[in-house]
Amino acid sequence: MISINVKSAVTLVILGSVIFILLTPLYRGKVRRNPVYGIRIRKAFESEENWYKINRYGATAMMYWAALLMVMGIICLFIPPQFVLTVAKVSIMLIIIPIIQILRYAKRL
Repeated sequence: MISINVKSAVTLVILGSVIFILLTPLYRGKVRRNPVYGIRIRKAFESEENWYKINRYGATAMMYWAALLMVMGIICLFIPPQFVLTVAKVSIMLIIIPIIQILRYAKRL
């Protein structure tokens, strides 16, 4: 049977990797304004310039978070099993930080 440490590690590393890959086109400025994909806040739709600035900034912030998720996944392999779920949950809840950063950045534009 696979341990909770390995399950959590694999989940966090895969999740972080997928998020990182999905954010790459936004970071590179390859995504035009659209109703489906990108940082979806009102300020981003005010102009093309805002769209690209906010999406690049947001992708960068979220990529750091995704990288942190992957690191926390690896850390899950080395901590006692009773702490693994707490570490995993806190890692995922840290998404709040880049969201706040994106909103603050958009306010300054």
